[in-house]
Amino acid sequence: MATKTLPRQRKKLRVAIYLRVSTSKQLDGYGLDVQDERCRAWVDYQLKGTPHTIVDVYTDGGVSGKLAHREELDRLTADIEASLIDVVVFAKLDRIGRTMKNIHRWVYDVTDNGVRVATADGRIDSNDDMFGIQLSLLAYMAEVEHALILERTMGGRIQKIAGGGWASGAPPYGYMLDDDGEVVINPEEQKVVIKAAELLVDKRMGRGGTAKELNELKYRTRTGKLWEGNNLVLRLRLAVRGYVDFTFSGMNEDGEEISTSYRVDLPQLMPEDRRKALEAALDSLKGAPRTSYSNHLLSGHLVSICGHSRYGVSRTTQDDFVYRCSNLATAAEGHTCKQIDGAETEAIVWGQVEELLTDPDKIKGLVDEWLGSVPDRAASYRARLKEIDDRLNRLRVSRRKKIAMLVATLDDDDEEDQKLIDELKEEIAGKERELREEQERITEWLEDVEHKEERADGMREMIDRVGANVQGLSKADKKGVLELLRIRVDIVGDSVSGQKGGTKDPMLEWHRESKILIPAGVSDEQWGRVESILAGGRKPKMEDRGCFEMLLEKLREKRGWHDYDRDERMGGKGWGFFYRLGRRWFMDGMYAAALEALGPYEGVPAPDGYTLPPMKIYGVIDDSVEDDVKTEAGERITSTRGITSDSAERIAA
Repeated sequence: MATKTLPRQRKKLRVAIYLRVSTSKQLDGYGLDVQDERCRAWVDYQLKGTPHTIVDVYTDGGVSGKLAHREELDRLTADIEASLIDVVVFAKLDRIGRTMKNIHRWVYDVTDNGVRVATADGRIDSNDDMFGIQLSLLAYMAEVEHALILERTMGGRIQKIAGGGWASGAPPYGYMLDDDGEVVINPEEQKVVIKAAELLVDKRMGRGGTAKELNELKYRTRTGKLWEGNNLVLRLRLAVRGYVDFTFSGMNEDGEEISTSYRVDLPQLMPEDRRKALEAALDSLKGAPRTSYSNHLLSGHLVSICGHSRYGVSRTTQDDFVYRCSNLATAAEGHTCKQIDGAETEAIVWGQVEELLTDPDKIKGLVDEWLGSVPDRAASYRARLKEIDDRLNRLRVSRRKKIAMLVATLDDDDEEDQKLIDELKEEIAGKERELREEQERITEWLEDVEHKEERADGMREMIDRVGANVQGLSKADKKGVLELLRIRVDIVGDSVSGQKGGTKDPMLEWHRESKILIPAGVSDEQWGRVESILAGGRKPKMEDRGCFEMLLEKLREKRGWHDYDRDERMGGKGWGFFYRLGRRWFMDGMYAAALEALGPYEGVPAPDGYTLPPMKIYGVIDDSVEDDVKTEAGERITSTRGITSDSAERIAA
């Protein structure tokens, strides 16, 4: 029979103590000192009469118990594997770890090395015959305890919602809370949702038109405000979703945030097929272009000096496109909003946006600046909503108790007593109404700032997605960027000439192609040579010379026909007279013949390029100062890339 070899008995047992606290806040209180005291008390009592010595105290301060590897625990494990330890003492089992897996693995590995493992609370000792069962049970309990911390920190909210109740905050539009705090359909708001579905689904109206129609029907938001497109869509999406998700967060003793979620189903506001149709209509509104002019990059983003938006128009005969003012009444109102060249305008605007996108850190910094105090405001709104929830819960509880106590002391048949009960009910109901109204206001504020946070997140995601591919974006992607950044371009002045954006001036093109100089002026002698040519077989008129000199000036300075309206040099006639006369001279060859007859003259070459009107380029996250930007032709236009916060709100609205 084999002989069992007994372990060599040592003179003294070598004892190690392990201490751990989760956060710096636990370094005092039930922290290292308390654990150390309890572990030493266990050693003194359990090893009394047995030679022993505490060889080391291993301390992980401010370290999470969920970590399988910790500096001091790893050092303790290494010393055990090196046969330097005989006994290890912990204050509690959860000092080893938070999960059953980690606790079991460490304890069994250590005991396999012949080391005794014990806890100062007396629950675990590897020398005990029931050690295996106790370890499994207590490890399981430690893990469950960790998960229950959240429920303890959140009080009765989780228990309440788990039972089908409403946890906190105001319910979505279309719903309200009854006297018992349970969510039910709000009949008046349900009418608004159903009417909105009719407009969006059946009549295929947009968000703005739907909001306008609801306002005309005297429907208002929960706080009594007029509807506007974005506000309406946000509330309808929450109303038709059919449920609300609640997420509860708390801190465990490791200083870490833990959370759990519950879903509460809501009563249906409309039949399921109708609900799905409205949901689909709302989804179709996501990312919809600001205007219907979607073929050109800046349509809807470009605004004339008269305040009306511009849209792109392709000119197939001239193989280009221009941006025209949408205000058809500009002429009647005295405006002269000239159409401007599309390619150069888009190149300048997108060039500035592209420059910003190529510096991700800069634009993200601008996003943060734009967001400002929104996260702090959101946190304060949530905290206030929690306070209101608590007060409402206390009111509901006190209402039942007060009424029950009052009823118990009064006579049911006494009218005065019944009046007292009614007054008490009305007093408490009034306080609840005030809190509900405040709750609704704050909920609306919170939704607004959360919407702004979502936009900021969307901008950051867009920046990361675009990355280095900014120059390879399609027109559709570019339009998406302009929408996301809320780019707006205001024309704040007029172009120098207006020729390139309007009908191309064939006279300037003729000068450029022929290299013929434009006369700097006309002397009396030279006019005598050309007067009959320009008369074209009719009797010369007094305004002919003035119009000829005006025409040469217009070409030299790249001015428009409108610039000569009511000019005294042609007797105060309208610009149309000047335009028709100049065009006839050119088309009939009289202009070219007149220049040839002038003989040698001083002149200037036809001006090149085109100067766009001064513009200000706004974006909700760009606070740069005004600067100058070169056009492709080398001319300069004034451009402001920045936008102040109040302007940002105006444009975003």
